[in-house]
Amino acid sequence: MKKIIYAAPAVAIILVAVAMLLPSGDEPRVETNRYVDDNLMLKQKLAERGISMSSPIKLQNHDDIKQYCSFFADEEKQKTIEYCTSTELKDSDGKFLGNIHMVGSMNEPKTIMVLIQTDPFMSEIDSVKTVFDETIRDLVCDCWQQVMPDNFESTEKWIEGLRQFHLSDTKPHSKSKQLALESKTIQLELTTNEDGYMWQLFIYE
Repeated sequence: MKKIIYAAPAVAIILVAVAMLLPSGDEPRVETNRYVDDNLMLKQKLAERGISMSSPIKLQNHDDIKQYCSFFADEEKQKTIEYCTSTELKDSDGKFLGNIHMVGSMNEPKTIMVLIQTDPFMSEIDSVKTVFDETIRDLVCDCWQQVMPDNFESTEKWIEGLRQFHLSDTKPHSKSKQLALESKTIQLELTTNEDGYMWQLFIYE
């Protein structure tokens, strides 16, 4: 059984569920190049850095999207999701880390969500940094050091900044400022839960 993490960022709800999602046999298959290309490229690049990524589960049926890809509390924003892919991440020891979701139009993803669960000691923080850094390099740009958004020298510094802020506060949920990089917007969120900490990276068109 695949482990799929679902997130509703607008209301800061994190649900960890166990599900096997398969496209309905009655629905026509639609191959959308951006989804295929982005998932394939990211899978290959993460493998080079010791992180395995499954092949994507693809959802385009309205009922499946409503059930498994309800990421937005805003109904109008949720209606814009016509297509959804989900992949599973594991570390070099085969331990489950989290998921990458891509949602948007039939032709291209408009929002990418990377979710990684860490234990209370954040033992998996290096995996968080690796996955978030590679995702930004591949799906946004390999230009962080040239741009240094909000004066962060690297994605690692950005992640560490949110970690220190979150651990010094008493609130269960923290988020970074939205940063502009190339033509996209990126944001980090960190939530304390019963298993430790849920790290979330959001990339918006």
